[in-house]
Amino acid sequence: MRTWATALLASTVLMGAFAPQAQATFITVLSNTPAPGDAFTNSSLAIQGQAVTDGVDATTGTGWYYNNVRGGATVGINTTLPRNGNGSAVFYSPTGSGKADIEYLAQAFNFGGNSFFFANGSLGRFAEFMNLTYEWYRMGTSTNPPVQHPVARILLDVDGDLSTGGDQGGLVFERAYNSLPTPVDQWVADSVNVNTYVWSFGLGLTPLFDLNENGDPFDSTVADWQAFLQNAVIVGFSFGVGSGWNGAFGGAVDNIRWQIGPDDETLPPTYNFEVRGASTTPVPEPASLALLGLGLGGLALARRRRA
Repeated sequence: MRTWATALLASTVLMGAFAPQAQATFITVLSNTPAPGDAFTNSSLAIQGQAVTDGVDATTGTGWYYNNVRGGATVGINTTLPRNGNGSAVFYSPTGSGKADIEYLAQAFNFGGNSFFFANGSLGRFAEFMNLTYEWYRMGTSTNPPVQHPVARILLDVDGDLSTGGDQGGLVFERAYNSLPTPVDQWVADSVNVNTYVWSFGLGLTPLFDLNENGDPFDSTVADWQAFLQNAVIVGFSFGVGSGWNGAFGGAVDNIRWQIGPDDETLPPTYNFEVRGASTTPVPEPASLALLGLGLGGLALARRRRA
């Protein structure tokens, strides 16, 4: 049986391997509207979305979308919780019925005519997924359960054939299932790699599918899922809040990067959310230092997983 310490040590080793030889690059994703930025909201329970277009042309997107917004929740790149520059992607959900995400989708299209966006392309084979890093923030004024924070999701198509339906869904990272605390009123860096514990939704499977058939749907790693879903492709990445959370939530995400396939001389880009027309110039942290600090911090917090 894996221990949490083993999993997080592997995470540290993997992240450390990135630092010496790879040079990070940054892509700034700007809000659609000038400062103070965007606040896309939807009061109905029917999900809606909006493309993040860098404020240029609605037909030329950045690959990012405000998506799955419902129940009075709000998402937008704005100045409420600035990270390295003048902004971040901020979420607010007033009740448990609220939900809001920001997603990177491969070849997205508008589904059903209600501005809900759906991936119709592939970013690569799930078997080659290596690492996802992002930073998140939970406001101390949030009243939902204290273990909840903006989650990260790997969006998948199970058979790798985008022309077939009913088999898309994703794997969800939450700190609670990796024996990690949820700080408030501070930015937290997280990494998801093959040794991270995740849970599933959709994928043509029963809800909270128990991959190991041991009564616990939350104790399978990304590597376990890679072995199970050998033909799956990644169709996007999602970051968000809500969907049955009990209480109000405020928070944000920023500085998102994923690695699919082997490392080389240049790391995949880190996406940094900033606000059009605001005065502060974004100065992202060096990715190698942020990742190394995350790995060491995770190792210090690691503890043996209960059977």
